Amino acid sequence: MHAMIRVSLFISSLFLVACTPALQIESHASFDPKTAPLGAEQPNRYWWQLRFHLTWPEDEAPEFSRHLLIAEQLLLPAIVEHQDQLPLWRFHRRAGRDVAGHQFSLIFFSDETTAAQISEQVRADPLTQWLVDRNMIEDTRFDQRSPEELGRLELTSDPDWPIEIQRSWPYFIMGASQSWLMLVQELSAQNGLGGVVDYPALLLHYREVDTRLNSQWQEYGQHAYLHHLSAVFGYRPIRIRSNDLKTF
Repeated sequence: MHAMIRVSLFISSLFLVACTPALQIESHASFDPKTAPLGAEQPNRYWWQLRFHLTWPEDEAPEFSRHLLIAEQLLLPAIVEHQDQLPLWRFHRRAGRDVAGHQFSLIFFSDETTAAQISEQVRADPLTQWLVDRNMIEDTRFDQRSPEELGRLELTSDPDWPIEIQRSWPYFIMGASQSWLMLVQELSAQNGLGGVVDYPALLLHYREVDTRLNSQWQEYGQHAYLHHLSAVFGYRPIRIRSNDLKTF
């Protein structure tokens, strides 16, 4: 297993007076994905969403590499610690010039106690405030999705889909999210940060990881992902609608 990069705030008298406070890089256990149980639907489980609202200047393109930083450094440790109570989870990425803006989210299916623990763990992490202080994250938001309903798998799927797809889709997207997270971790570990790093070095690291990840998607995405997904469905033709081909 590759060692997972984990960032924690490095606090000292030198830190307090430095112009660019540094980070201490630590090594932690790697992510070991768990299979989603088919019995995930239970009356005491809700869908929850932990959102990171990222800063997005008007005259700039969204910086999607920051999603990788949040995923590996803030969300992965919470997922690993609580994954026995997380039968279903996934990432959601979006950027639009609207009220929602630029967001990266963890959407998960769990009980209220576990959800509160995950929210508190991530929001109380010193790295979260460190990133807010440097104007990368505007804020974090934690909400229960569809609070009037309990234990229904389909509540965060597209309501225009057939109910069978709505209920099975969370399993598909969890597997895709696990694969993406492992790819981020594998690429990040190849040029792992070590020792004390500053904010620019942290951002540069994830920009480089994002560049390599995008390159692999462009080169191998058709065969590794789309071709084999088509194979699972027996190579049947599908309709491609132009309005579904959205970037974010």
